[in-house]
Amino acid sequence: MEKTLYIIDDHVMVRNGLKSWLEENTDWKITGTASNKTECLNLLNNTESFNHPEIMIVDVCLGDETGYDLIKDITITHPHIKCIMYSMYDSNGYILEAKDCGAKGYISKSASETELAKCLDIISAGGTFVEERMQKAMSSVESILPFLTKQEKRVLEEILKGQSNEEISNTLCLSLHSVENYVSRLYDKIGVTNRLDIIAKFK
Repeated sequence: MEKTLYIIDDHVMVRNGLKSWLEENTDWKITGTASNKTECLNLLNNTESFNHPEIMIVDVCLGDETGYDLIKDITITHPHIKCIMYSMYDSNGYILEAKDCGAKGYISKSASETELAKCLDIISAGGTFVEERMQKAMSSVESILPFLTKQEKRVLEEILKGQSNEEISNTLCLSLHSVENYVSRLYDKIGVTNRLDIIAKFK
């Protein structure tokens, strides 16, 4: 069975570079590329389902849109397609959000091409993947998640991205006072006294 792949990234050089390397060095065939969410969904909607890709590599930033929104849509409308988040960011907040959206893997753009190929093969076989250098920190983060509410988890994700309380308020559409309360609860549950300690603990 042919191993097929879409690459969704707003930089044409990244799309072309990945396509060239993967097709020359692996048995993956790139059957579609797009620069944003709309292009990707149009491509899928105009392609018979039996010709849909097995896996889709999706950048976090897609111009004015995000890869998270695209992966959420794909997970709902095309659940047979597995998504990998491919990003310049390597903090745990981005990884957690990718997993929440339905991504099966997360790999940074600083990873080697061989690690990306490994990621594709593991996900194709039904597994999940987080880049090796991020795994220990992710295990530490995941150990605290069962003790957090859904909203506390969302606030933690944003803290781990380096967001201020004001930025979290805007991102999550919460009042600043609510954000401050959630942050205070996180300090108590995690056993720290400030946000720098949170970031250091899960780095």
